[in-house]
Amino acid sequence: MKNQKDNVFFMGQGAPVVLLHSAMSSKLQWYFLMRLLSSDFLTVALDFYGSGGTPLPDINSEVFSLSDEIALVDSLLDGIVPAGEPFHLVGHSYGGAVGLRLCYKNEKQIRSLTLFEPVAYHLLPETEEVLAEIRRTSGTVKDYIAQNNYAGAAEYFIDYWNGSGTFATYPKEMQEILCRGAGKMPLSYHALMEEPLSLEDYKKINVPVCLIAGRQSPLASRRVAELLVDILPNCRLHWLDTGHMAPLTHPHKVNPIIETFIRQVESTK
Repeated sequence: MKNQKDNVFFMGQGAPVVLLHSAMSSKLQWYFLMRLLSSDFLTVALDFYGSGGTPLPDINSEVFSLSDEIALVDSLLDGIVPAGEPFHLVGHSYGGAVGLRLCYKNEKQIRSLTLFEPVAYHLLPETEEVLAEIRRTSGTVKDYIAQNNYAGAAEYFIDYWNGSGTFATYPKEMQEILCRGAGKMPLSYHALMEEPLSLEDYKKINVPVCLIAGRQSPLASRRVAELLVDILPNCRLHWLDTGHMAPLTHPHKVNPIIETFIRQVESTK
């Protein structure tokens, strides 16, 4: 089975695997992983608010939360994943933070959880020096958006995660898509930094967890992964010689880890 709506793309049949994309990306970032799994699994990728085929919500950025994003995920899965059926959950970056929060909310329905550097910045203690960098990055993006400089916000954000000058190398069509998506960033940063759950709360998650991180990634996302592997009771952390965007830039390194993990968990059913 293969189908695509404006904001949902699903392929294959079998046990469901739900895929959550990174910020400034879309459901299509998971295409190659879906191809890898679809012979035995129903793979479902969807667009968050402000991405792909899902418009921005009519919500002030100062009240938008991860729970709002989770409500969207639940609504998009309705009619594709049967109510109450357990599913494997995969998330990258922003999608990883949403996935972590979703698993806390509905652990009984999560068969396994795979996270590539979830940017759950609310988990960084105030003693972490890197927190100042995240606040500075968030503030810069919000300033660009307040000035209606979406191109500046997109370039700053892309270069932060991928290296200086990366945005300028993209084709004009891709730059335009990223600029259109930049308006979501103030909402995303607010949701990531103001989520009230703590590391102590996430200790309660007892599903199998596969954490993946890149040694060349910014310190903030690496620190979140390091904190999580110390507190999640059923978790293993895999380090790769890649950056934060490895699910897109190095899928040949990332996808086999995800596939092996999901198949191992499924075999224990």
